[in-house]
Amino acid sequence: MKITNNPAAGKPLASSGNARSGATGRPAAASGSGSPSTDPAARLSQLEAQYAPSDFSASKVSEISSAIAAGRYQVNAGAVADKLLASTEALARKSTSN
Repeated sequence: MKITNNPAAGKPLASSGNARSGATGRPAAASGSGSPSTDPAARLSQLEAQYAPSDFSASKVSEISSAIAAGRYQVNAGAVADKLLASTEALARKSTSN
């Protein structure tokens, strides 16, 4: 699991063409110019390229979701603790260097 400062990072992206069309029930709004001539499909592709994590695996998400639902998923507490400590140390170094 990656922790980012990107608020859109935790939001799921559509993975197939069928899921993209009309997913929200309203047309996509173009940011910036507000021009109605902006192609929504092109804008969607641009946003997906900008926010899509390169290491996302839908099959891995499905596998983990199934394990959680079945009560078989076990968190590696040691790995979580190690990464939390490393993250805290990195933030401490960053704050002292400013």
